[in-house]
Amino acid sequence: MDTRQFSKYFKAFSDQSRLTILQLLSGGEMTVGEITQKLGLAQPTVSRHLAVLRAADVVHDRREGQQVIYSLNRKAVSVCCSGFCDCLKVEPAIRAKISKKK
Repeated sequence: MDTRQFSKYFKAFSDQSRLTILQLLSGGEMTVGEITQKLGLAQPTVSRHLAVLRAADVVHDRREGQQVIYSLNRKAVSVCCSGFCDCLKVEPAIRAKISKKK
């Protein structure tokens, strides 16, 4: 795993608001307005958090008219978690147990 990519992941995961956004997106796609409403934060603040998450490739975005729809990039999150376990030499049995809890 590229350490620069890991650095982007950890920057993305290092903020409580960004983790909350990821949690919200785990339930399905959302617009910036919907995320803003759920978090109670200003739209520019949410947009900055989403930019960090996009830079780490943990969210996808697509445009529908004037709205931007965000979704969780489950593959990237999985690669991050798996790569982190590999980096720490977490045993496969432990990794399997963690996966079952999801």
